[in-house]
Amino acid sequence: MVRVPLSPPRGMDDILPDEMPLHRRLVETVRLLFRLYGYLEVETPPVESYELFAVKSGEEILSHMYVFRDAHGRQLALRPEMTAPIARLMAGRLSRSPKPIRLGYVADCYRLDEPQWGRRRRFYHGGFEIFGSREPAADAECLVIFNDFLRRVGVRDYFFKIGHVGVQRAIMSSAGVTGEGQDKILSLLDKGRVEDAEEMLRQHAASGETVYLFGELARHAPGRADETIERVMEKVGGIKQAAKELENLKKIVELASEVIEPSSLIYYPGFARGLSYYTGFIFEAYGEGVDIALGGGGRYDGLVSLIGGPEMPGVGFAIGLTRVMQYLTDRAAVHARPESPLAYVVPLAGEAVSLAFKLATRLREAGVSAELDPSTYTPQEAIKRAERRGARFLFLIGRREVERNTVSVRDLVERIQEEWRIEEIYGRAESLLGRVRVGS
Repeated sequence: MVRVPLSPPRGMDDILPDEMPLHRRLVETVRLLFRLYGYLEVETPPVESYELFAVKSGEEILSHMYVFRDAHGRQLALRPEMTAPIARLMAGRLSRSPKPIRLGYVADCYRLDEPQWGRRRRFYHGGFEIFGSREPAADAECLVIFNDFLRRVGVRDYFFKIGHVGVQRAIMSSAGVTGEGQDKILSLLDKGRVEDAEEMLRQHAASGETVYLFGELARHAPGRADETIERVMEKVGGIKQAAKELENLKKIVELASEVIEPSSLIYYPGFARGLSYYTGFIFEAYGEGVDIALGGGGRYDGLVSLIGGPEMPGVGFAIGLTRVMQYLTDRAAVHARPESPLAYVVPLAGEAVSLAFKLATRLREAGVSAELDPSTYTPQEAIKRAERRGARFLFLIGRREVERNTVSVRDLVERIQEEWRIEEIYGRAESLLGRVRVGS
């Protein structure tokens, strides 16, 4: 006999009935924001060509991908993130779409990370991507949407960690470091290996002064964005392109501050992200008491053309729905519980089962969620079972009800019981929904 594992692969989780309502609520909030902000939802396959991510995802992502070959020898990968697949759409089938275009997605992604709090090997992302605009307003919109999401789902104490790799790239470019060299240095910076990043820059730099400035920014204390940007401007003003990139960040922060509390926008001059396709503004969102981001993103102006599409600016972000769900459950005391039917229908005798089926169907047609228990019980047992399921109304059908073509309806909150005729169900159902709406 083959012994089948009863648990999913390590780092991948089943979503159980008591967890599903919160998961669905987060997904529905993302989709609500799609509608409110004008994003068109798309879906891509969970399996992509390995080359899509090898182009510019960075060593950190590539080393943690699920990679395999199919029966035809093609090298494929489970998607580790969603920006590259969305950029593939823009490079191909959507390349002629009017710009700017806003695309959204809800998708499960896969990374071979070491499982820990907030880090799973299968996780859900809710993402927002804007193509065709270089305006700072597009970058600021990313912050505003994420802020809107956190507010709606009940994350109260959070802040945005903000950076701008355009500033760092400008400094490296002034030292003669370009392309792949910059990506490697930023990857080291992302891992907190500041000295190694400085050493790699030193090997390519034309002057030690540039290395000193790069290291000074990498170690610069974070602070409220509007104030810290001014302090950093004094240091990089001698490098024209770096100053220009910093002005871009300043404008993004000014726009976002019209909606978001300015003290929640924190600029980290040495901040870099693991994905090497970023070209400008970057950010991550953090909840109180955790050092793992709840999501993040940034600007990636060269990605679409890099994978074979036209020149097209892009900016976007992903919300870590799996992390937000764990944060709300563990840190914000959001109690998960399974969804309950509004009505619980119980036949009290064998001859009542047919009428119970008919009743449950009519309730559902009238918009009332109804669960039918096909077994027969005493009224007392039926009440206990309905209460355990969290139902508000108990519908009982016994021999007497069959003879009279009626049903006994018990309100388990108000502790009152009524008798309804079956043909009255459609009209009466609205009164059930009304009682729930007014909170009685």
